Amino acid sequence: MKRAVVVTAIWFLAWIAICAAIAVIRAPANGVAEAVYSGVFNGAWLALITSFAWPWIMPRSFDKWIDRPEP
Repeated sequence: MKRAVVVTAIWFLAWIAICAAIAVIRAPANGVAEAVYSGVFNGAWLALITSFAWPWIMPRSFDKWIDRPEP
């Protein structure tokens, strides 16, 4: 269970960081704070939506690692 939580946290943080960075790059000089705010929430939604596609995009070896019992 701990591995699945770690992978989920990394997945969400990665999408949040990517979307926030894109929003900051595209933001006008006086709207950076709003861009970060919207980028974080857009990233969270994107991570949530794409998390349902994990069975199709996750490599089989990674899937086995998550399901392996804790030592």
